[in-house]
Amino acid sequence: MAKRLWALALFLLASAFVLPAQAALTVEITKSVASALPIAIPSFGPGVAGQPSVAAVVRNDLRHSGLFRVIEPAGYPSDPRAPGAVKASEWTAVGATGLAVGSVQPLNGGYAVSVYVYNVSTGQELTARRFTCSAAELHMTAHHVADVIYQAFTGKPGPFASRIAYVRQTGNTYELLVAESDGWNPHPIVRGIMPVFSPVWSPNNHRLAYVTYANARAIIYVQDLATGKRQSIAPGGEIVSAPAFSPNSQEIAYARSSGGHTELYVTNLQTGQRRQLTNDDAINTSPTWSPNGSQIVFVSDRAGGPQIYAMNTNGGNIHRLTYSGGYNAGPEYSPTGNAIAFIHRTDGVYALAVMNPSGGDLRVLDAQGNCDHPSFAGNGQMILYGTHRGGRKVLAEVSLDGKTMAILHSDVGQDSQPAWSR
Repeated sequence: MAKRLWALALFLLASAFVLPAQAALTVEITKSVASALPIAIPSFGPGVAGQPSVAAVVRNDLRHSGLFRVIEPAGYPSDPRAPGAVKASEWTAVGATGLAVGSVQPLNGGYAVSVYVYNVSTGQELTARRFTCSAAELHMTAHHVADVIYQAFTGKPGPFASRIAYVRQTGNTYELLVAESDGWNPHPIVRGIMPVFSPVWSPNNHRLAYVTYANARAIIYVQDLATGKRQSIAPGGEIVSAPAFSPNSQEIAYARSSGGHTELYVTNLQTGQRRQLTNDDAINTSPTWSPNGSQIVFVSDRAGGPQIYAMNTNGGNIHRLTYSGGYNAGPEYSPTGNAIAFIHRTDGVYALAVMNPSGGDLRVLDAQGNCDHPSFAGNGQMILYGTHRGGRKVLAEVSLDGKTMAILHSDVGQDSQPAWSR
């Protein structure tokens, strides 16, 4: 937790002196599991003026996951903030299976946030945690509380205490925005008239890589979120795209176009040394690393149309993964290593799909609107991506099993090409 809060604090410090905040995203749940666990979240007490309370953030996160049905507070029998005030029978009577109580207390100019999680049916306390934070970190700390509750009932790490990056176009202006996982506190780190493409987080969450234009050529920048400093990838005059960080954050893979060829390269971010991975007449692009760093999955048209391939990180052992359909592109490896998300054309729609790492078990998760740029949550259970709803570009999230879905949208601009931090 300390690392994530430290990174958030540095980001807020840097961004506060650069560009003003933008309209936050609204999360709209469009699909949830019928067996969602009924849970009650009492108030935790007041928080920071002008911000949602900790309890409100936790409730929204759990609803957002689609796995929990939050019982409305108006029906609560009491407002306990410590274990001794919990009477399991009262909460069973209102239909709760889960219960999380806690408090927000001032501490040394900041806050101490406590949470106790119960299985009401058995009366068992599942877990208890205490966090300390500044006022600026309180909203993110609420996400950590939601993660504790999520893991207590699912056995898997929660996805909430993280950030998302995405591109917003408003008129002729493009912005690369960073926000918390629920769309709170969005701040642009890049703004201008040049389009921005393909943002991706470094695995340590300290940097973002993205593509934009300089001197009429596409170029990759790697930007430090704490300082705002950025470095360009590849010598001047080259056209590069589709960046992807290695699991150790020390290297970046990308596509380079030159002389009618598009090949894959890897550059060491410290030394600048690079190596070429592919060398043929095909278009090779969209690399993504396996979480153990042993493979790179990418897109190539060497068989006549865009299909997904895998290779060793030295460029050897190239083999094809996708055979279903004439268009498969934009792969993203799950951080847990058990799935690859990608864009699969079906019935004329660019749908979001997943498959296992060997290319089998293809499943379409969303074919309601043309999709782009899938990105996994750090726990590998949710996928964030761009899509279209009502004639607008919006962001969406879907669970790996396809049973839960939410739309993230704003009242201004067109939002696309999201990336989820670890």
